[in-house]
Amino acid sequence: MRQKLILAFITLIATLFMGCSLQTTVPPMAKYSLDISLPKASAPHGQYSDKVVRMAQLESSTMLSGRMIVYTADNGQSYSYTKARWMESVNRQVSNLMMRSVSNSGLFKDVVAYRSKAKNDYLLETGLYDFSQRVHDDGSSEVHLMIKVRLLEQYSRKIVKSHIFEYSEKDLDGNVKGAIKGYNILMKRYLTALNAWLDKAS
Repeated sequence: MRQKLILAFITLIATLFMGCSLQTTVPPMAKYSLDISLPKASAPHGQYSDKVVRMAQLESSTMLSGRMIVYTADNGQSYSYTKARWMESVNRQVSNLMMRSVSNSGLFKDVVAYRSKAKNDYLLETGLYDFSQRVHDDGSSEVHLMIKVRLLEQYSRKIVKSHIFEYSEKDLDGNVKGAIKGYNILMKRYLTALNAWLDKAS
């Protein structure tokens, strides 16, 4: 009888440990990044072809400086996807994409980073005011993008021109994949419009 009790106790302990092991198994975190196809670099041309532009540090909210992927429901409450994160913060991704896109455009002699020691003629300031997903009660979602860009003369700080770019994309899936798809569409649209705006005479 005693042996049966000991065997039952051992079985119970083993079952408990197996249950704990199963409960602590956590699905891997999915990590996402913006994936935009950019045109190949072209030869410098136009009014800035002999000028160097510096990309200023991008201004954004604290939320866009982290790696959480956030969405807002129709009730106005904001949430973050528990099993998904950005590979890099949104503001860093947008900054990198802008620098690559403007460099590839061939509009300037060169494009230098904010911390570069190279001399420059112009400064490109960017404010990221909206980068958000709205998930609706019907399971669909929409994403929004609003960016203000300002081109300044480096030494006089005179504003050459400024513009607000604002876009939205609707009828997306109300999940993280829908968000990433929408953001890629809007960023592609924005980068194309940014280069066209820079190429346009002020």
